[in-house]
Amino acid sequence: MSGESRRQTKKSVHSNEQPQPRSITRNGKPLPSPDSDTLAHVQRVVDAFEQEKGELDWPGRRDPLEGLVETILSQNTNDKNRDLAYSALRKRYKSWREVAEAPFEEVANVVRPAGLNRQKAERIQALLQWLKENHGDYTADILEDYSFDQAVQELGHLKGLGLKTLAVVMCFDLGVDVFPVDTHVHRLCQRFGFVPESPDRNKTFWAMQTLVPEGKSYQFHLHLIHYGREICHARKPECEHCFIRQECAYFQAGFNRS
Repeated sequence: MSGESRRQTKKSVHSNEQPQPRSITRNGKPLPSPDSDTLAHVQRVVDAFEQEKGELDWPGRRDPLEGLVETILSQNTNDKNRDLAYSALRKRYKSWREVAEAPFEEVANVVRPAGLNRQKAERIQALLQWLKENHGDYTADILEDYSFDQAVQELGHLKGLGLKTLAVVMCFDLGVDVFPVDTHVHRLCQRFGFVPESPDRNKTFWAMQTLVPEGKSYQFHLHLIHYGREICHARKPECEHCFIRQECAYFQAGFNRS
């Protein structure tokens, strides 16, 4: 697989090797290599989280089409509402073909618990119809053979399938070594000083792809997600309880202190 590797090789948290940037492509071209100081900074933080919070193993393959639909339903809502909508969808329809061929208003009503139900129903049916027309079946198993860059080029034009959605599915469901960036991860990457301050999560996404150590995308993503929810809140981060504040540019600059 070009561009990204599967998460099969683990490197010791105590490794003395000089951190090396991952080889990642965007539109078929390699991303620029990051500066060595930032690369070393990310490595220290990744290692510190692993020591403090433990290793997190990828649990194994899931159906990527299920992942795509779930992730579309999860947009702009919480996990509970997503799960209610997804459960209702699978209970109402026996196959993805039935979902694709069902009346739009009916599907929209079924996924209502997720919010933005008409938009999400439209996107789910459009995805299913595109897969059938272009790949002959209601399956996203084609992603098995793609690098992340290839997945973006192939499916990224579909509404609802942005960088975050595709990265989540390929990382969590297929074990591809790509680092998803959501609201929490975007915030923490900026606070640590890995990336410049910017409201653009896509910029953070591409910058982080060459910074996260090989094989650590799944684990580091989850560590940052949990830490953003528990300690490093958007409005009032609990810096006094942060075990890694000495590596945090936000803390060092004194933004947490009035």
